[in-house]
Amino acid sequence: MDKLIKILPPPKFPQKTGDKEQWGEFFGILGTGLPTDYVKFIETYGTGGIDNFLWILTPFVNDENVNYLGRQKEMMNSYIQSKKSFPQYYKHNVYPSSGGILPWAYTDNGDELYWLTDGKPDEWKIVVYESRSPENYTYSLTMVEFLYQIITKELICNAFPDDFPSDETTFVSVNVE
Repeated sequence: MDKLIKILPPPKFPQKTGDKEQWGEFFGILGTGLPTDYVKFIETYGTGGIDNFLWILTPFVNDENVNYLGRQKEMMNSYIQSKKSFPQYYKHNVYPSSGGILPWAYTDNGDELYWLTDGKPDEWKIVVYESRSPENYTYSLTMVEFLYQIITKELICNAFPDDFPSDETTFVSVNVE
Protein backbone atom coordinates (compact mmCIF):
# COMPACT_ATOMS: atom_id res chain seq x y z
CA MET A 1 0.00 0.00 0.00
CA ASP A 2 2.87 2.37 0.77
CA LYS A 3 4.16 2.09 -2.81
CA LEU A 4 0.73 2.98 -4.18
CA ILE A 5 0.32 5.95 -1.83
CA LYS A 6 3.61 7.40 -3.10
CA ILE A 7 2.41 7.46 -6.71
CA LEU A 8 -1.33 7.96 -6.08
CA PRO A 9 -1.77 10.30 -3.12
CA PRO A 10 -5.01 9.67 -1.23
CA PRO A 11 -7.41 12.52 -0.52
CA LYS A 12 -6.91 14.51 2.67
CA PHE A 13 -10.49 13.73 3.66
CA PRO A 14 -11.51 10.37 2.20
CA GLN A 15 -15.25 9.89 1.86
CA LYS A 16 -17.29 6.96 3.21
CA THR A 17 -14.47 4.73 4.47
CA GLY A 18 -16.52 2.62 6.88
CA ASP A 19 -15.71 1.56 10.41
CA LYS A 20 -15.08 -1.88 11.87
CA GLU A 21 -18.78 -2.45 12.60
CA GLN A 22 -19.84 -1.38 9.10
CA TRP A 23 -17.25 -3.67 7.51
CA GLY A 24 -18.50 -6.56 9.64
CA GLU A 25 -22.10 -5.91 8.59
CA PHE A 26 -21.08 -5.68 4.94
CA PHE A 27 -19.12 -8.95 5.03
CA GLY A 28 -22.12 -10.61 6.68
CA ILE A 29 -24.43 -9.48 3.88
CA LEU A 30 -21.91 -10.40 1.18
CA GLY A 31 -21.23 -13.79 2.75
CA THR A 32 -17.45 -13.48 2.63
CA GLY A 33 -14.59 -11.29 3.68
CA LEU A 34 -12.68 -9.44 0.98
CA PRO A 35 -8.94 -9.04 0.42
CA THR A 36 -7.19 -7.07 3.14
CA ASP A 37 -5.67 -4.65 0.65
CA TYR A 38 -9.13 -3.75 -0.69
CA VAL A 39 -10.29 -2.88 2.83
CA LYS A 40 -7.13 -0.81 3.42
CA PHE A 41 -7.62 0.90 0.06
CA ILE A 42 -11.18 1.96 0.92
CA GLU A 43 -10.11 3.04 4.41
CA THR A 44 -7.29 5.14 2.89
CA TYR A 45 -8.89 6.52 -0.28
CA GLY A 46 -12.62 6.31 0.40
CA THR A 47 -15.14 6.62 -2.41
CA GLY A 48 -13.90 7.53 -5.86
CA GLY A 49 -11.91 6.50 -8.85
CA ILE A 50 -8.63 6.77 -10.68
CA ASP A 51 -8.30 9.41 -13.40
CA ASN A 52 -12.09 9.73 -13.63
CA PHE A 53 -12.00 6.39 -15.44
CA LEU A 54 -11.52 3.39 -13.12
CA TRP A 55 -14.16 3.36 -10.37
CA ILE A 56 -13.69 1.32 -7.22
CA LEU A 57 -16.85 -0.16 -5.72
CA THR A 58 -17.45 0.70 -2.08
CA PRO A 59 -19.99 -0.67 0.39
CA PHE A 60 -20.69 2.56 2.26
CA VAL A 61 -22.54 4.74 -0.25
CA ASN A 62 -25.99 4.56 -1.77
CA ASP A 63 -24.98 5.94 -5.17
CA GLU A 64 -25.86 3.28 -7.73
CA ASN A 65 -22.67 3.87 -9.72
CA VAL A 66 -20.27 2.87 -6.96
CA ASN A 67 -22.38 1.10 -4.32
CA TYR A 68 -20.77 -2.31 -3.94
CA LEU A 69 -23.85 -4.48 -3.41
CA GLY A 70 -26.00 -2.73 -6.00
CA ARG A 71 -23.35 -2.64 -8.69
CA GLN A 72 -22.27 -6.21 -7.85
CA LYS A 73 -25.79 -7.45 -8.48
CA GLU A 74 -26.00 -5.54 -11.76
CA MET A 75 -22.60 -6.77 -12.96
CA MET A 76 -23.30 -10.37 -11.94
CA ASN A 77 -26.71 -10.42 -13.66
CA SER A 78 -25.19 -8.98 -16.82
CA TYR A 79 -22.36 -11.52 -16.72
CA ILE A 80 -24.80 -14.42 -16.22
CA GLN A 81 -26.84 -13.27 -19.24
CA SER A 82 -23.70 -12.96 -21.36
CA LYS A 83 -22.58 -16.42 -20.23
CA LYS A 84 -25.95 -17.90 -21.24
CA SER A 85 -25.72 -16.30 -24.68
CA PHE A 86 -22.00 -16.85 -25.27
CA PRO A 87 -20.74 -19.64 -22.99
CA GLN A 88 -17.62 -20.07 -25.09
CA TYR A 89 -16.41 -16.59 -24.02
CA TYR A 90 -17.70 -16.35 -20.46
CA LYS A 91 -16.09 -19.32 -18.77
CA HIS A 92 -16.07 -18.20 -15.14
CA ASN A 93 -18.74 -19.00 -12.61
CA VAL A 94 -20.00 -16.20 -10.41
CA TYR A 95 -19.71 -15.84 -6.66
CA PRO A 96 -20.88 -17.56 -4.44
CA SER A 97 -19.95 -20.55 -6.62
CA SER A 98 -16.56 -21.92 -5.68
CA GLY A 99 -13.94 -20.07 -7.70
CA GLY A 100 -16.58 -17.64 -8.95
CA ILE A 101 -15.84 -14.06 -9.91
CA LEU A 102 -16.76 -11.16 -7.64
CA PRO A 103 -16.55 -7.53 -8.86
CA TRP A 104 -14.51 -4.74 -7.30
CA ALA A 105 -14.30 -2.07 -10.02
CA TYR A 106 -15.32 -1.02 -13.52
CA THR A 107 -14.22 1.54 -16.10
CA ASP A 108 -16.08 4.26 -17.97
CA ASN A 109 -15.66 2.08 -21.07
CA GLY A 110 -17.57 -0.75 -19.41
CA ASP A 111 -14.59 -2.99 -18.64
CA GLU A 112 -15.20 -4.97 -15.47
CA LEU A 113 -12.68 -5.94 -12.80
CA TYR A 114 -13.25 -8.98 -10.63
CA TRP A 115 -11.60 -11.15 -8.06
CA LEU A 116 -11.39 -14.85 -8.84
CA THR A 117 -12.61 -16.21 -5.50
CA ASP A 118 -10.41 -19.27 -5.40
CA GLY A 119 -8.80 -19.85 -1.99
CA LYS A 120 -8.60 -17.29 0.80
CA PRO A 121 -9.45 -13.65 -0.05
CA ASP A 122 -5.83 -12.48 0.16
CA GLU A 123 -4.93 -15.14 -2.45
CA TRP A 124 -7.55 -14.10 -5.02
CA LYS A 125 -6.40 -13.23 -8.53
CA ILE A 126 -7.62 -10.31 -10.62
CA VAL A 127 -9.77 -10.90 -13.71
CA VAL A 128 -10.49 -8.08 -16.18
CA TYR A 129 -13.27 -8.50 -18.73
CA GLU A 130 -12.96 -6.22 -21.72
CA SER A 131 -16.19 -4.49 -22.76
CA ARG A 132 -15.45 -4.27 -26.48
CA SER A 133 -14.63 -7.92 -27.01
CA PRO A 134 -15.01 -11.31 -25.34
CA GLU A 135 -11.43 -11.10 -24.06
CA ASN A 136 -10.57 -11.44 -20.41
CA TYR A 137 -7.25 -11.24 -18.63
CA THR A 138 -6.19 -12.89 -15.38
CA TYR A 139 -3.42 -11.54 -13.16
CA SER A 140 -1.85 -13.22 -10.14
CA LEU A 141 -1.74 -9.92 -8.28
CA THR A 142 -3.52 -8.32 -5.36
CA MET A 143 -5.80 -5.39 -6.11
CA VAL A 144 -3.30 -2.83 -4.81
CA GLU A 145 -0.38 -4.43 -6.67
CA PHE A 146 -2.48 -4.53 -9.85
CA LEU A 147 -3.29 -0.81 -9.50
CA TYR A 148 0.34 0.02 -8.74
CA GLN A 149 1.61 -1.84 -11.79
CA ILE A 150 -1.07 -0.31 -14.04
CA ILE A 151 -0.28 3.23 -12.84
CA THR A 152 3.50 2.76 -13.16
CA LYS A 153 2.94 1.08 -16.53
CA GLU A 154 4.84 -2.02 -15.42
CA LEU A 155 1.69 -3.84 -16.48
CA ILE A 156 -0.26 -3.07 -19.63
CA CYS A 157 -3.82 -4.37 -19.59
CA ASN A 158 -5.09 -4.61 -23.15
CA ALA A 159 -8.64 -3.92 -21.96
CA PHE A 160 -7.70 -0.34 -21.05
CA PRO A 161 -7.24 2.49 -23.57
CA ASP A 162 -3.80 3.85 -24.37
CA ASP A 163 -4.47 7.11 -22.50
CA PHE A 164 -5.09 5.31 -19.20
CA PRO A 165 -3.50 5.85 -16.87
CA SER A 166 -2.54 9.47 -17.44
CA ASP A 167 1.02 10.64 -16.87
CA GLU A 168 -0.14 12.37 -13.68
CA THR A 169 -2.56 9.84 -12.28
CA THR A 170 -4.95 11.12 -9.64
CA PHE A 171 -7.51 9.65 -7.30
CA VAL A 172 -10.78 11.51 -7.69
CA SER A 173 -12.63 11.55 -4.39
CA VAL A 174 -16.40 11.50 -4.74
CA ASN A 175 -18.69 12.68 -1.97
CA VAL A 176 -21.92 10.82 -2.61
CA GLU A 177 -24.60 9.50 -0.29
